[in-house]
Amino acid sequence: MYSTKSAAESLQGLKLNNRWKVLKRIIPQKHNTGGCFSAAYVVEDEEGEAFLKAIDFNAFFNSGKKSVVDAIKEMTDAYTYERDLLYRCKKNSLNKISMIIDEGEVELENFTVINKVPYLVFNMADGDIRTVIDFSSNVDLCWKIKSLHNIAVGLKQLHGIKIGHQDIKPSNILLFDDKKVSKIGDLGRSLCQDINAPHDGGGFVGDPNYSPPEYYYGYSHTDWNLRIKSTDFYLFGSMITFYFSGLNMSTLLFQNTAREFWPQNWGGDYSSVLPYLVDSFQKAILEFQDSIDDEVLKCELTKIVEYCCHPNPNVRGYKNSQGIHKLDFQRTISKLDLLHKQLLYKIK
Repeated sequence: MYSTKSAAESLQGLKLNNRWKVLKRIIPQKHNTGGCFSAAYVVEDEEGEAFLKAIDFNAFFNSGKKSVVDAIKEMTDAYTYERDLLYRCKKNSLNKISMIIDEGEVELENFTVINKVPYLVFNMADGDIRTVIDFSSNVDLCWKIKSLHNIAVGLKQLHGIKIGHQDIKPSNILLFDDKKVSKIGDLGRSLCQDINAPHDGGGFVGDPNYSPPEYYYGYSHTDWNLRIKSTDFYLFGSMITFYFSGLNMSTLLFQNTAREFWPQNWGGDYSSVLPYLVDSFQKAILEFQDSIDDEVLKCELTKIVEYCCHPNPNVRGYKNSQGIHKLDFQRTISKLDLLHKQLLYKIK
């Protein structure tokens, strides 16, 4: 009987690599982003449950975006690239990155076309941060600061091995150890300094809803290191605004920008619109501050958001004693660690 399912959608009940029993498929919710060209499963081996991401070639073909030959090359390159980055993270023991534990390929006999399915297996998360931060109740401040600290550590770890994540957003922050530990997941849109990414065209490669403002206007810095790190800094600062206000910085920024200066209405270059965006940024900062009651926390987090999310990527990063902007997460990590300890002391 003809099935409308692809091979990647038909793994339930199989045993893969003589190890993984495929228990059930995870159906994405309507609000989820990403995952259009993969199918997710809960799998199990002798040590417990894990998460499996199966690459769905069929979904890509049916999207109508590419010829079959181009689609196969693009998806194969994307799979290989992500796998290689994950193994680099594993080799370097990055403990704040969701870790790969296996990978392979399975061939299904009942599919005559596109019957091979590559897959990646990861440690099973408790969910992403949206399962905790729903803004319908007060989430523990200690938890928020600790989670942000974990993310900053993860980004520093990635930068240390020449990888920029480029797609930090709520669905890519995964929770482990009974939701006590936050880790960065999904390196599919990451960029690496010494491995060519199939998706790197010089612009923003992550979810456009979270994009730093310069990319909306067609500007990206020519220096790879500055472009990649300043983007991750912006995305991290944007996560801080999301944790407390429910809105990312790009949303806050353009809510406070006159329509005539919006990207679709602006005819000039980025340097010309930048003064107006800086003014909007200051208004966005004030709006963000209104979401925090604790005065010390408000002051310190504002400083971090200001140097992470400034509309000018050249002045992102904290300013050192010589007045040089440093795109290094260590000072941010130290500050968040101190804030966490201060909050714990208040509770005691």
